[in-house]
Amino acid sequence: MISVIISSRQEPKTIRRCISSIADRKYSGIPSPFEIIQVTPDELTLKQGQKEANKLGLSRKQYIQIKDPQRGKPFALKMAIKRAKGDIIIFTDGDVYFGKDSVKELLLPFQHSNVGGVSGRPISQDKRDTCLGYWGHLLSDSADHRRRHTMQKVERGDYYVSAKTFFPMSGYIMAVRNIDMKIPQDVLSDDAYISYYIRNQGLDIAYAPNAVSYVKYPTNLRDYYKQKVRSIGGFKQLKRMGIFQRDKQSRSFFIELSYAFFVLKYPHNIEEFWWSLLLFPVRLITWIKIVWERDILRKGMPKTGWERIESTK
Repeated sequence: MISVIISSRQEPKTIRRCISSIADRKYSGIPSPFEIIQVTPDELTLKQGQKEANKLGLSRKQYIQIKDPQRGKPFALKMAIKRAKGDIIIFTDGDVYFGKDSVKELLLPFQHSNVGGVSGRPISQDKRDTCLGYWGHLLSDSADHRRRHTMQKVERGDYYVSAKTFFPMSGYIMAVRNIDMKIPQDVLSDDAYISYYIRNQGLDIAYAPNAVSYVKYPTNLRDYYKQKVRSIGGFKQLKRMGIFQRDKQSRSFFIELSYAFFVLKYPHNIEEFWWSLLLFPVRLITWIKIVWERDILRKGMPKTGWERIESTK
């Protein structure tokens, strides 16, 4: 059985497309039986999710709602994991949607018994004709490049499996075996924590690039900094948690510098090259903010959970 956990907050405009891109078996390739667990705090998003479930003819066993008490995303995930009956659990967010056959492709690497988790590929929904839109494509494609080059391609397969090195899964589209995961309630980068936790159990992480999730990225600098300081800065918190055991930390300022050439060769024209150059001071400021908030102020998770990134909705 496959369980799908969709964490969503104040996303009534996007939750229906998210659910249909997974529950429509002809489109997603999800096998039967399956269950979709939507964990959400607000009534409007819950109502829209139920409307889509009714439209698709999902039974009460196939579609489950959990009211999120707004004690943080990790707490909501743990509530949903406790309810999940599947041998494999797929995680995603309510403001994204999957591409055709993405569930089918995401599950393929689990034919290897030592694979404990699989990441799909986030792709930007945004147009590439603005600076922030361009950055969304650049950063998502650089993550794809890194996953392909830190894992080994499986012979006669369209996916990759970790060996000595790997890159953490993306919370926009990832699947894990239903093992007992102890997710800290205040963890900022839950997808990275789960990735390292699985590796510490002696299991491998796989990457299925044909399993696609379409993501809307921030369209203004304020939201960009808010999102990146939280997600990337979460790796400093993970270091303090002692999760880097089998593997070294995979994100840092100096690791990012090694991808400078990728950033410079990515653009297709002069305007995009200028946007690539602008990304360097922006990432420097991002890391300064990370050091200030995570190392000096030691900021953790907000009491009400994640800060909302308005421009991604």
